[in-house]
Amino acid sequence: MNTKTLTKFLSALLFLGSHFYLSSSVAAEFCSDEYYINVTLANGARWDMCWEQRNREGIVLHKVHYTPKAGQRRLILSSASLAQIHVPYDDNGARYHDISDYGLGGNYMVDLRQTDCPSGKLLKQGERPVLCEQVKASEHGFRYQAEHVKTEALSIFSVSHVGAYHYIPLWRFYEDGAIEPAVGATGALQRFNDASAEEQGWLIAPNKVGLGHVHNFFWRLDFDLAGISRDDVIEELNLQELGDQSVLQKTRFNTEIGRSVNPATARRWLIRDLEQTNSEGQSLAYEIRLPQSEQQDIGPDSETFTHEDIYFTTLQECELYASHNPSLEGCADSLYGFVNRERLQGADLVVWPSTTFYHMPRAEDAPFMDAHWSYISLTPRDWHARNPLSTSVDISGSQLTNPNPPVTPPVTPPVTPPINPPVTPPGGVVNPPLQQPNGGTGSLDYYLLLLLILVSWRWSRRTIHCIDE
Repeated sequence: MNTKTLTKFLSALLFLGSHFYLSSSVAAEFCSDEYYINVTLANGARWDMCWEQRNREGIVLHKVHYTPKAGQRRLILSSASLAQIHVPYDDNGARYHDISDYGLGGNYMVDLRQTDCPSGKLLKQGERPVLCEQVKASEHGFRYQAEHVKTEALSIFSVSHVGAYHYIPLWRFYEDGAIEPAVGATGALQRFNDASAEEQGWLIAPNKVGLGHVHNFFWRLDFDLAGISRDDVIEELNLQELGDQSVLQKTRFNTEIGRSVNPATARRWLIRDLEQTNSEGQSLAYEIRLPQSEQQDIGPDSETFTHEDIYFTTLQECELYASHNPSLEGCADSLYGFVNRERLQGADLVVWPSTTFYHMPRAEDAPFMDAHWSYISLTPRDWHARNPLSTSVDISGSQLTNPNPPVTPPVTPPVTPPINPPVTPPGGVVNPPLQQPNGGTGSLDYYLLLLLILVSWRWSRRTIHCIDE
């Protein structure tokens, strides 16, 4: 091997080595190894991120990266956390702001046992096991004819004990790039009254009313799609009726704004990267949906942050909580004040989605209640050029050469009237056919007899003619 060949070989080896080293360790540069999550799922997709525990927010995720199978590793979220659990009661006797006023971390964080995290891994904050990392399987990623794909998701959760409640902040990261932030609420009912308060709750035992209340959950999501923080935009999608059709309308927001769900227009939102595209040239995006939109809590004027379901703001380090935010460095008290018409274009964007659960107590909630779950949905849109879960050839849309084939109505043969339709005599009296011993009609036997006579006559003439010859 000459010197030139050896140099090329060593250069290639160095390149490959550095590539594999960087691909496996680049996320760890943001945190120490004990606070680094790096999981490859069954189909080859990979999620890696850092985490920390804070006294107020509890678990906060940082530098959340997604790598599709045989695809490019990209940053999605610079940081992600719960930003408020707001619990107003129907009797107005309490209006809790659990995260800002109490907290999910510190002494409110519950130490987990291995039995709390079956087949999973407990992650520690110092000596305290506070986070469970699991891989959960799903039977139905998709199914089409003979192709049936099971999927996996990285699941991480913690548990916090606030008052009588236990909250379970949960994050699921799927093989196709979808993210599902959720919160479970369980434990025991917090507040009661006697039977005179039945209009503000439910009678769950003699002279004991469990007071109705709302859980408003808010998240703080700092998106940096593909690793660049200032090239993302926000779009709102609405379906509008136009005659017998539905037409998709897209609206791009240029300044900070709060918006609400509109089931009539199937409203959802996109955060889109203006620079990075998939292999088909489509801009990378994530779709944000608030599927649990059957109810909305619009509080009093002192709680204007509840007046919208989702807010879009620019990144301000002091804007931490959806409500009861510390008024430091000129920061506003709540989301309503965060929205002050700052321009979104060219800024680092923060999305504040929320969802609402109304808890009407039941007798079955005592002594401890079943967990109820609230969640939102973050789904990749045009992040891939096709479904990353399938290896089949894409035949969808193959009929587009004739997208609206003519509809051929079924052919109904014409009704042929009988040659000799029966004659119905006037007066509505129908003469029954003449019954013959052979069961036929008289007219049929008459023609048959005439035919036999004719054949016999011709046969007899032929016989006589032969004898004469």
